[in-house]
Amino acid sequence: MRRASGVCTSVCILLALIPGKAAAGGLDELAADGLYTWRVAAVDDAPAWCCYRWQSGTPTLRSCDLDSGNTGFSSDSDAPGATDEMQIYVELDGGTPVSIRTLSTRCAVHSQRTIADLGPMDTGDSLDWLQQQYDSSSPASSDALPAIAVHRGAAAARYLGELAAAAPSLERRKEALFWIGQVRIDDMAADLQHHMFKDPSAVIREHAAFAWSQSGASDRSEALIRQGREDADAGVRAQAWFWLAQTGAADSEKEIGFAIEHDRAVSEEAVFALSQLPGERAVDALFTILGNRNVSKKTRDQALFWLAQSDSERAYAYLDQLLASDP
Repeated sequence: MRRASGVCTSVCILLALIPGKAAAGGLDELAADGLYTWRVAAVDDAPAWCCYRWQSGTPTLRSCDLDSGNTGFSSDSDAPGATDEMQIYVELDGGTPVSIRTLSTRCAVHSQRTIADLGPMDTGDSLDWLQQQYDSSSPASSDALPAIAVHRGAAAARYLGELAAAAPSLERRKEALFWIGQVRIDDMAADLQHHMFKDPSAVIREHAAFAWSQSGASDRSEALIRQGREDADAGVRAQAWFWLAQTGAADSEKEIGFAIEHDRAVSEEAVFALSQLPGERAVDALFTILGNRNVSKKTRDQALFWLAQSDSERAYAYLDQLLASDP
C-alpha cells in the first residue's frame, strides 16, 4: 500500500447513498445481492484511506469506483481523515461477499448501482461479520482484515494479536502483523516487538521488522538496530539493516557500517542496504566503505557495484576517474 502526500486538502463527501436497514439479527443475515455500506467507530487517528490517480509520481485524489474490480486504496497524511469512524462497503453476489472496502468517511465514492446505507453499526456486530468473512474462503476474505484492524476497541486488537501469534498459516500471521503496524501501532506496539525479538520463526521475526519499519512508531530505528545487532539469524539481521536504511534514520550509516566491519555474514547485504539510503547519503556511505581497508575487497567491490547503479554525478565522476587511471 502506497502513502500519498500533499494532496486532498478539501473535504470529500459520500455520494450515491440511500437509506437502508440491516436485516434483523445483524449483518450475518445479509443475503440479497447488491452494495451495502455502514459506519463503525474507528481507532484514534484512523487512516485517510481513499483512491488516488498517479501521474509522473504525483498522486491526485479521486472518487472510488465501487463498480471497478480494483479494490486498492492509499492514504494521505495531509488529507482529512476520519478520527472517529470509518466506512465499510460490501458487495454481495450470489449471497457471497465479493468485495469489502474500508475507506474514510470523507472519501467520495460512486457506483452505477444503488448503495444501501445501513448507517452506524455496533462495533461488535461489524467485527463478528467481518471475522466470519476472513475465516471463510469467500473471494473477499483478504479484504476483511484491514476492515477489522480499524475497528475501535480491545476486541479487534485481541483478534489481530491472536492471528499474529497462532494463525494456521505463515501468510495469515504476516497479514496480521502488517495491519498491526499500519493501523494499531499505538495500542499494539508491544505485540509487534514481541514477534520481532521472541518469535521462534525467523520468517515472522523478519516480517514483524518490516511491519515495524512501515509503521508510525516514533522509535522505529532503535528496534531495527537492536534486531540487526542481536538476531540469531543472519538473514533477519541483514533485512533489519535494509529496513533501517529505508527509514532514513540519522544513525543508519554508523550502525550499518559497523555491521559491515564486524558481521561478515551480512556484510554484502548491508552494503546493499547503504545503497538504499535517500539521495546523496547513499553515495557518501558507499564512498566510506570504498575507503575502509578494514573491510574485505569483496565487500568493497560490492560498494563499487552499487555506486555504479546510483544516479549521482559524483558517482559518475569517481567511476570516470577510476577507469582513466586503470592501466
